[in-house]
Amino acid sequence: MRRLSLSLALVAGLIGAATLSSAAMYCLDFGGAESAVQDGFIRVTPAMVGGQDAAGWVDGSHLLVRDQPFTEYEGAEGSKVPPPCWTCPLSQDSVISDQPAELVIRVPDGTYHVWVLCGTSYPYRSQYFDFDIESGSATKPVRFEDSYQFRQAYLDVKAVGGEARLTFRPRSLFAVAGLVLYQDADRQRLLGTILNPVRELIDFLPPAEAAKWKQVQPTDATPWPAIPEADRQRGYVIHQRHWAEVVYPDTVPLAAEMNPQLRAFACPGEYEPLNFIVYPFRELAGATVAVSDLRGPQGSIPASAWEIRRVRYMRVRPNYTTIGQFKLAPDPLMPMDPLQPLPGRTNTRYWLTVHVPEPAAPGTYTGTVTFSPRGAAAASLPVRLRVLPLRLQEDPEKLYGIYYYDPLDEWASAKDEVSKAYFLQKSEWEMADLIAHGTRNVTTSLWAAPAKDDEPGTFSFNFDLFQKKVDLWQRFGLRGPFVVAVNASGIYRKYTGQDLGSHIANATLPPPEYAQELTAMCQAIETERVRRGWPEFLYYPIDEPSTGAGAIAFMTETLKAVRAAGVRTYVTADPTLDGFAPLRPYIDVWCTQPFLPARDELLKDKAARPVDYWCYPNHINGENDHTPVNGARMTYGFGFWRSGFTALIPWIYRADVGDPWNYLSGRMSDFFNRTEDSGRPIPVAMWEAYREGYDDYRYVFTCKQLIAQSRQAGGKSAQLAEEAQKTLDYVWGRIRVQPKYKDQDLWAPREADVYRWMIAEQAVRLEELVN
Repeated sequence: MRRLSLSLALVAGLIGAATLSSAAMYCLDFGGAESAVQDGFIRVTPAMVGGQDAAGWVDGSHLLVRDQPFTEYEGAEGSKVPPPCWTCPLSQDSVISDQPAELVIRVPDGTYHVWVLCGTSYPYRSQYFDFDIESGSATKPVRFEDSYQFRQAYLDVKAVGGEARLTFRPRSLFAVAGLVLYQDADRQRLLGTILNPVRELIDFLPPAEAAKWKQVQPTDATPWPAIPEADRQRGYVIHQRHWAEVVYPDTVPLAAEMNPQLRAFACPGEYEPLNFIVYPFRELAGATVAVSDLRGPQGSIPASAWEIRRVRYMRVRPNYTTIGQFKLAPDPLMPMDPLQPLPGRTNTRYWLTVHVPEPAAPGTYTGTVTFSPRGAAAASLPVRLRVLPLRLQEDPEKLYGIYYYDPLDEWASAKDEVSKAYFLQKSEWEMADLIAHGTRNVTTSLWAAPAKDDEPGTFSFNFDLFQKKVDLWQRFGLRGPFVVAVNASGIYRKYTGQDLGSHIANATLPPPEYAQELTAMCQAIETERVRRGWPEFLYYPIDEPSTGAGAIAFMTETLKAVRAAGVRTYVTADPTLDGFAPLRPYIDVWCTQPFLPARDELLKDKAARPVDYWCYPNHINGENDHTPVNGARMTYGFGFWRSGFTALIPWIYRADVGDPWNYLSGRMSDFFNRTEDSGRPIPVAMWEAYREGYDDYRYVFTCKQLIAQSRQAGGKSAQLAEEAQKTLDYVWGRIRVQPKYKDQDLWAPREADVYRWMIAEQAVRLEELVN
């Protein structure tokens, strides 16, 4: 399926399309009697019957019309924010049903091609659309999650007896906005007049909206090196940059980067990325990439150990809440599609990840990766992977977590069994992905409405749903303590009739009943936690409070109330700000955006009292332009080691606000990991950098453990241990300590590889002596 978000620019492209009675292109717009109709299309409502009208349904009695136009910026209280998706008359209304529906189109006999626009702008949540479009013996499956996005389907239909028939057969629901029947003679008209102009829009923004956004794009003025004649003849150049370096569409390769050898080292069980970049001199119609088995001295690493993806450029905002600026940047690592063209004079990057088999013997493994474009000669690159005789260990005193929207919440809300199965499977796939990237913890919530006046202390928690989450966490190996958000704001609203406002700026001191009920709510949760044997919770009543006098007074009472339940508190705030000083006695876990306070001050505080420090480094997640890949690695690895913090827990694994494939729609950008229509996760480059930082720290910790063993063993082992310690100390001293490792004053990516190798080399020497 191809993704498509329809914009108002489609209006102009379709004006020339004729009605059923006057041309060979037949254009239908599905909706209600009052719905807007796309220019050049005819209206088809559920009441229209195919045997009587030019087009209609055999039985439309079960069809729902969902009409939701989004054509302007809209927001609360006059604010200007982009809608979750933009629509035109064709896409703003759809027909939806959970029962099969047959469409009849009265046209001359013959064979037609059909373009179908599937999807809805109407807000459906916890819904998986899963249906087939059938024509004779041909079936085209269509699948997507929720609303605000559209899919295109192409198939053929044969008209017999003056009728062409299509059946929409749902497994859950189908959602169809419109279609076009056309014949071969009209193919270029369809593509050129209707579809291509839409695809070429700026992330499918209507022209009037696109004019409000400025593209702030870096350009590469580096002179091109001499191109080898063989590369000119085949029509493309292959080059390489370190995976942590950002490659834009116009990035110019250096001579030394062309036709590279792909090299890496790794341990059994480790994931390791490689990449190469193709720059075609003209458009290529598509391509496949294949890695051979890698042969080593004692066996091989099979081709199945490799995952191959293609980096997709997205129009991204400088910050997830910024409106009006964007640039084209690499982001999701898409599954391979051999039919997807490679645009001419634009870099296309391929991302290869090897998962070294656990039984792999130490040694050097070699093979090739072959790039095979359609209509041009193939090219092969040598691959060299060194497997080390080392098993990487995890530090039990460090915790890698992440804020997380759990699909099990959607599973609980879904209305049909197909959707429930989808969200359950999605949850398991995401959990496996978290584990594969070193993540061992997620945030969660136990939400309940405030107690009713006639039932004080009684709350309606869905503990059985939470049990299902805990069971999944334990099966995959997550570990606590888990941050659990509670509904303090709802209790505040109950007793004051007011909202807290952004960063609780509107907070005032609530009546004593507020604290009493919040304590009771936390006690109810804690009692159930103990009863069910769940891991420890950290109670999270308010997110990111401000330092205003009202906010601090409110937070003091809130934290006291939570503490009164006999539990530990968790607060997202910067402890170095003087305004938060009154809260210090009531905070058990500070979670800060930067690595602040500095290491020595942090360790001194932890030694003096029972307090802990976590970090949510959003500067390498949502609050950026999707390019601080190198900073993400540094944060997760050497920077984390140097910081003294206990946990990393950024916001967020995946966030979808509107159309998940248009980062310029919605009140804030959709960002970080994406999702296939099957429910499988699609990683972004920064997510892969998290794993590489996690591995950097595992090399450090493994070496530290081997140093301790070697010192205990004595003799030559102890002597080598001191040499290894000197190496660790050297790397430690080379770290340019910063509160935020983002995109300034960092090691070059290959420099980090060198430091990892220096540590790995020492660890291997010690491993050979003590184990």
